[in-house]
Amino acid sequence: MISTTHATHNNAALLIAPGFSESEVVFCLSKIRSAGFPISLIGLSNNLIHSQHGLAVRPDFSLNQIPHNVSFRLLIIPGSYECVTNLLTSPDFHQQIKKSIEQQGDIAILNEAATALQQAKLFTEQSEYILRQDDQPLESFCQQLLQSKAIT
Repeated sequence: MISTTHATHNNAALLIAPGFSESEVVFCLSKIRSAGFPISLIGLSNNLIHSQHGLAVRPDFSLNQIPHNVSFRLLIIPGSYECVTNLLTSPDFHQQIKKSIEQQGDIAILNEAATALQQAKLFTEQSEYILRQDDQPLESFCQQLLQSKAIT
């Protein structure tokens, strides 16, 4: 388990909630960590969180454990629809998004998250701080994130 003090040194965070898409989360997390960049896995709680296919993951820490003065330069929002819907119910999720944007951080939206975010009327406009996977392969998008100003 990573201490919340460690979060202040991480540029990036990957957010998870029940029903997350394990293929997106595991691939992005391992790709970024294996490249040597610090990234935190942050959940709605610090308990085990189950993916859409039953994979149980314990996040490094929960959204409500992040100190108020910490914002991330890159927040990654994975799918699925269930995961995003669960994230949207959390005031801590909205607060972390707001803090990152205020500090000119980027928000990366993976394919499976896009529909739920559009229905919630979040990130509907084009912006330089929104990075969308769109239809590019996940590996290409993760490589793009590794080269972004937010993570380096």
